[in-house]
Amino acid sequence: MEFEWGGTRYSFTFGFFAVLALWLLCDRSGLGLPALGGVLVHEGGHILVMRLTGARILAMRFCAVGVRLEKRGLLSYGRETAVYLGGVAANLLAAGACVLLCGWNGFAAANLALCIFNLLPVGRLDGGVLLGLALCRAGKPEQAAFWQKLAGFAVLTPLFAAALLLLPRGNYTMLLTALYLAATLLRG
Repeated sequence: MEFEWGGTRYSFTFGFFAVLALWLLCDRSGLGLPALGGVLVHEGGHILVMRLTGARILAMRFCAVGVRLEKRGLLSYGRETAVYLGGVAANLLAAGACVLLCGWNGFAAANLALCIFNLLPVGRLDGGVLLGLALCRAGKPEQAAFWQKLAGFAVLTPLFAAALLLLPRGNYTMLLTALYLAATLLRG
């Protein structure tokens, strides 16, 4: 499915709807819809900061493994950093506002979890990209990829260990997350 609105092309793959349906069907915790709301807040934060920094969003592609934004032109390190921090800042603000207005609930928990998760310095997560931007800004662009992978593996090692500890209890979510992150890290 594809459409254009406000000068931006939006496309949704079959894989996106398949993963979304499977996720919501298998959700026994009741956090599926609050987490989906948190994802929308996160992507909305990126979009808002992109608009505020003058970046033009050409396309948004919703696929099985995430949302990809395509923008026109290059941004300065500072503006690029602001765009990547926009998503996690939106999640943090939404969690805080939710706690202040409604108390601790699933929506606040989902937003806080998404904020922390996206700050992990792994692959294409916001934290991984921010690490790369910081290294490039520090004048070490040729070493950025090496340090990004090293940081990613340092995070993934305990994540895999925790996933293996949770596996006998029937919790596959952390293992699937760790496998996905490892695949994105190895793919570059």
